This record gives sequence, structure tokens and C-alpha cells, in this order.
Amino acid sequence: MRIARRAALLAAPALVLARAAAAQAPPRARTLVIAQTFDPQTLWPNGTTASDNVNVGAAMVESLFYVNAATNRMEPLLALALEMESPTSWLIRVRPDVRFTNGEAMDADAVVHSLKVFADGRTTPAYASYAAPVAAAEAVDPLTVRLSTKYPSPTVGLMLSQVYVTPPRYWNEVGVNGFGQRPVGTGPFRFTEWLRDNRVVMDRNDAYWGPRPDGFDRVIWRPVPDENARAAGLETGEFDIAAALSVPSALRMEGTRGIRMLEAPSYRVFHVTLSSLAIHPSPLQDRRVRVALNYAVDKQAIAKNLFAGKVRLLSGQVLRREQQGFDPSLQDYPFDPARARALLAEAGHPNGFELVFKTPSGRFPQDREVAEAVAGMLGRVGVRARLQALESGEFLRQLRNRELGPMFLIGLAPPDDPDFQVGQYRSDWRYSYVQNPDFDRLIDAGRREMDPDARAAVYRELMRTMHTEAPVIWLFQGVDLHGTSARVSGLAPRGDGRLALYGVKLAARSG
Repeated sequence: MRIARRAALLAAPALVLARAAAAQAPPRARTLVIAQTFDPQTLWPNGTTASDNVNVGAAMVESLFYVNAATNRMEPLLALALEMESPTSWLIRVRPDVRFTNGEAMDADAVVHSLKVFADGRTTPAYASYAAPVAAAEAVDPLTVRLSTKYPSPTVGLMLSQVYVTPPRYWNEVGVNGFGQRPVGTGPFRFTEWLRDNRVVMDRNDAYWGPRPDGFDRVIWRPVPDENARAAGLETGEFDIAAALSVPSALRMEGTRGIRMLEAPSYRVFHVTLSSLAIHPSPLQDRRVRVALNYAVDKQAIAKNLFAGKVRLLSGQVLRREQQGFDPSLQDYPFDPARARALLAEAGHPNGFELVFKTPSGRFPQDREVAEAVAGMLGRVGVRARLQALESGEFLRQLRNRELGPMFLIGLAPPDDPDFQVGQYRSDWRYSYVQNPDFDRLIDAGRREMDPDARAAVYRELMRTMHTEAPVIWLFQGVDLHGTSARVSGLAPRGDGRLALYGVKLAARSG
């Protein structure tokens, strides 16, 4: 009884605060409700690269620069300009007269603090590959930061668009975990509450340095893993924005009164990773087996039957055709089950073999359907894939801890530079299930090459090397489909899954 009474007393203040927040909440007409695929793991944008996490956190905690999806150009946010002093020294000009919502100044010291956190692989492991060039950062004056790099890097500007600026004093008081629970930033919204697996609520920052939100004072982010439920909520008016819809849902709702469909070519590259790590012993360690699995999968059938042809096949490489270093001479391994069976027999598996095949369920639209199709095709050549479906949080946990081997489905959508894409296959990258020194050598060479033509040549060589080694079953480049109510305008989805609220307008309800 004492324990129960104590629990009730501890819960009472939270209940009072929740009721007070509800009493002061803006009307539904001025609240923007967004449904995404899963609940954030942290509200600190640099805590993870997963877009659902970053979308929520970045509405409160802002980056130095921002790539505008409408123009595909990098634009200033908390930094006004980036100037090269030398190939390894850069000046960052900081926006004046900006404060965090706790009153701390957003100045050069805050930017230096944030760069050091960003470059600390123990604190920010998800961005360690992006931060690889960073050597040091120092304040030159209250509004200027000097960034030094270990080597000339062609990705400095895009890297800085991934640096989210945090208030040093508050960060040091609460630490990385505390900040991830109750973030403080400079953005157009400020943190209000987070009810796990239910909603994240944020309210307008009345002291925001930029344009105020247009037509809405509150944003509620809802985790809705079931894609059909996201679509249904959009149709009933429960959600104003439903992210990451499937092709069937988008086609069904196309032309529906009161609903707008937004389609963006995705940066996300889908493939089945075939682990070469020693901790995942399996027949996949043999190149012949990996090539056989590529012959066994009919990628065109998947694109046609599951996605109505809206996705684009990968041509046997992880770079998209728009990217520097894409090799037009490469093609996908053709669908050839007989060739697959012959290679398996040559590798000592005439009767095939069995292995675990993991897939996210609800992390990406139609992810489980894709995995089921792949497993069925592998079965026809004797590879018995035991499918294990994981909810998004568990999938990401196993991904980080390299527990997904020996084989798993994934879609990767880093910022739009070949280094950020291929860096995910470097042996020491925390999400990498590949161990190949030739990959590492070429990844490092491209990372340091400033000449565009020479850089493209490095990546073409890397694509050919990867095609030969077949570390994955190449599938397709995705398509991002989002639905909004007709009241929403100005939303410009980006290919990496980012949904930024800059420029978004919520019109008044009619009637």
C-alpha cells in the first residue's frame, strides 16, 4: 500500500502538468499533426541518422546549414557563410542575435562546442563517418569559428548541414541522454512533452529568430508503425501529414478530395546485405554464393508487382545514377535461377542451405513484402531463408550492434554525396557488415580527392570492385510518398526522408 501511495504521489505532479498543458493547448485547427513510422529513440538530431528521429528533433534544434529540398541548394541557418582559408582551414560565420530557448547565446562558443560533440565518435557514433575530416574547431571571435580538417575534403559544407547546435551550459548540466529527453534549441518550436510510443508535442517558439510558423502554433508527432493506419488517419482527418506511404495507398488516394500526394525520388538505396564479418559465419563468406543470390532474385518483378514500376533498379551499384561516380557500364546481375543453382553447386552447396534472413517490419513502406518476395525467390534455388521480422526500434538496435547478420534487408539514405553513401561499407563503420580492404582503400581515396573528375573515377572503380565482390543483393532506389491534407502547403520532402517545417503553411479550416 505504501508503495502504491508513493507511486501515486510521484505521478501526481506529472498528471497536473499534463492537464495544465492540455488546458493551454492551441485548438486542433492550429495544431499540425504528423504521423511517422516509429517513435524517436532520442530528440537530439545527432543521436541517430534515422530520418524519423531527425525530423522531430530538428524542429527544435537547428543545424548550421540546411539543404532546401525545393531548390536542392544548401542554405544558411545558424551559420550565414562558409569561407575557405586554405584546403584544410575554413571560417564559419555565425548568425548574430540568436538565443536558445533557455536564454543561452547561440554564438561561436556554442558552435565550437557542437562541432566537438559532433566529432566525438563515442558521443556521436552515428555521424562518425561524416565527421571523419574534422581535426579541430576554435572561436576566432564571438561570431566566427575556424574549422580545421585533417585533409582537404570536398564534403565540408554538406557535413556542416548535419551539425546541430546545442547550448553548452545546458548540455553539460544534463548530458547526452538528458538532452535527448528534453532538448533545448533555437528552432521555430520548443519542447513541451514526450509520451513514449504515443506522441511528441512541441509548441511555437515565440522568440524564434526567423519567420514564425504560418497557421499553426503546435506540432504533434505521432508514431504509427502500421502504414495502413497512417493512410487511414490521413483520410479521416486525424493526421495532417502522413509520411512514408506505400505505393498501393498512394495510388488509391490519388485524386481524393481533401488530400494531396507528394512524391520525391528517394536517396534510399534498398538491398539485402550479405555479411562478410567473421562473427557471422555462413556460406555467404564465399563470393560465388553471394553472386548466386543476386542471380536468384528477380528485381524487375519486385519493382513491377510491388511498386507499380515507381522504383528504379540499381544497375548493380550503390550509387544512384544522378551521383558523381555512378558507372553507366555496370548492369544488375540478370535473373537467372539456373546460373544461381550452378554457382551454388560449384561452391559446395548443390542442395542449397538454410540461414536467417532479418527484415524490418514497418520501418520502410512494404519492407516485409519485399523481404517475403526475396525469400521466396531464394527458396526456388534451394536457399531456405528463415524470415525474422523486427519492429523498427529492435531492427535499429540490432543494426547498431551488428546483430542482423548473416543476411538482412535495409534501405540506406545518407546525405547526397557519394562519400556518405559508400562510407557505409567501410570496414570500421558501425553499420557496416562488410570487411574488404579494397573497398576501404577506394573509399578513403574518394574522401580526400578534391578534383571532381578524379573523384568520379575513384568511385567508378569502387563500384566495379563492389559489383565483382557482390556484398549485397542489389534491389532498387526507393520512392518517397507522403500524403497531406489540402490545408497543408509548402512541404518539400527531401530524398533522405527529411521533412522540415520551414515554409510549411496550415490553412484555416473552411466553414
